[in-house]
Amino acid sequence: MFTRRIAMAALCGALMSALTITPVAAAGPKAPGGEAPLTAEQRAASDRKVAAANAYLAGVAASGVDLVSLQCVTPTSATNGPGTQACTVPQAYLPVEARDQVFGHYCGPAVGQVIANYAWAVAAGGNKFTQAKIAGWMGTDANGGTSSQSLANGLETATRGAPRRPAVWQWVVTPLGDSDRDGHTGDELQGFVRANISGSKMPLAFSLKPHDPNSRYYLTSWPRAVVSVGHWISVYGWYSNYTGNDTARIYYTDSSRDEGGGTGKYWDPTRHIAALIGEHTRVFVW
Repeated sequence: MFTRRIAMAALCGALMSALTITPVAAAGPKAPGGEAPLTAEQRAASDRKVAAANAYLAGVAASGVDLVSLQCVTPTSATNGPGTQACTVPQAYLPVEARDQVFGHYCGPAVGQVIANYAWAVAAGGNKFTQAKIAGWMGTDANGGTSSQSLANGLETATRGAPRRPAVWQWVVTPLGDSDRDGHTGDELQGFVRANISGSKMPLAFSLKPHDPNSRYYLTSWPRAVVSVGHWISVYGWYSNYTGNDTARIYYTDSSRDEGGGTGKYWDPTRHIAALIGEHTRVFVW
């Protein structure tokens, strides 16, 4: 069983060239990772979410929250006293629980289960839906994996009407790029994570190759190299501002205990995760 699941791990994720998003999109050329390009409607939905995220981040910057660790006073024996504030690095986390994927190609449904449990405020140890149910909504068994748009569609169904889902909400696929042309994609990724988690109070889903032998980066949850077409993780937290080094972090759950990785909560530098996304599909779901 273990050997079979290791082999099946290569099927996990979105990430098979045979997968399509919609009949309309399928007519075009494939994007990196076997993903079909976004339709005009999907691109417009992504643009609306990016605009909302940027508006939230602009408000945060204007309030000075981005500089909280520089504005406060570090308590010392000389400065301790009434009103002294300890420095706090900007950060935020959502209360999620990791889930182990029940089959080697079920990393997408496992991510869906983590996010659905959070959205429905399910008690610790419980599940709102089975992974098989979520896999049906995502078309995972039919396609042998889960594309980005299929994962977004499945999350749309799995979280519809959930108490933690914002009233105005749509799961969308967004390309990760360098729109400010500063040579980094990590700063934009950190901003989108901040906006989603701190602003909308919702997790995200990332697809990447967890530990490709030819990449200089890999997920902490996958200490051993593996040839994989891709793997889904759910993102639930962030730490610090992005400055181009490895201070900024992204916190995520993994589901791959029997596939060569780990099941639990982990974190990696945002710069590394942005590079892994860039080496793979170059899109994410939020």
